[in-house]
Amino acid sequence: METKKVRCKICNNLKEGVIIRHYNLRVCLDCFPQFFKKRVQETIEKFKMFAAKDSLVVALSGGKDSMSIAKALKDLGYSIKALHINADLGEVSRKSIEIVQNFCVREKIPLKIVDLKEEVELSLEKISKILKKPVCAVCGMLRRYILNRQAEGQTIVTGHTLNDEVSFILKNMIFWNDELLARVSPFLDEKEGLTRKVKPLCLITEEETLLFCKLSNITYVDEQCPYKSEVYEIFKNLVYEINKEFPGSITGFYKGYLKRVKIFYSQPLKDISVQRCIKCGYPTTTQLCSICRLKEKLLQYKHG
Repeated sequence: METKKVRCKICNNLKEGVIIRHYNLRVCLDCFPQFFKKRVQETIEKFKMFAAKDSLVVALSGGKDSMSIAKALKDLGYSIKALHINADLGEVSRKSIEIVQNFCVREKIPLKIVDLKEEVELSLEKISKILKKPVCAVCGMLRRYILNRQAEGQTIVTGHTLNDEVSFILKNMIFWNDELLARVSPFLDEKEGLTRKVKPLCLITEEETLLFCKLSNITYVDEQCPYKSEVYEIFKNLVYEINKEFPGSITGFYKGYLKRVKIFYSQPLKDISVQRCIKCGYPTTTQLCSICRLKEKLLQYKHG
């Protein structure tokens, strides 16, 4: 986000600042952090994500998005804890742990670090080869499972931005993945066995989280995961270019989709009976959940 001299809409002073094109709004760098946090608070209230008294668990990866929402919620006075899941992916993971630990010490945020290997003894790369699935898919499945269990009924906060949400919608529209499109929402309500999840950055762009981190002196992990989905990156780049050429277009698209999703998917796609896994109690459509089935396959692999 390019900086220049602007007449700030908030303090009315002529200072170094930015033009937030999708709002046609000029904000100086001094006022931007408060403006950012105000927008987070407005999003929380708009979608009734949680109350001031609720306990929150922030899924803290070390990237700019999760770091910015943790900082904003802490400054807004919410009671938060941070959870970092170590995927053991070499230098990126080591750097992530160091950055997350230093950030939480500075901000006085309680932090818990959980290793993926606590669930499965093999590396993600090895599991990926055994299951013949992308590393990213295996990692995501394990992260969701661990996050839900570790939250213990507290509200889970993720750093999904407007760019993430629009990229997700477009990708699944291209491939018409109706089951995923039907579930698009700024929050996922608590259900039997599943903890409530919220996305307070769903109306905020990645450019804004980046600027907020810089102005708040937050060190974040800049390197991408070596196993990041190439398909997803294509859509992320597409969304960035669309918003660059047509400021505000992705905001309008996302808000418009939220208004229409209940019309598009007014009837359940199919009757799915959800039950508890007979081994771990995690919600599943079969007797064993995906994680327990994974563990059984790995056990069979170890024994030849």
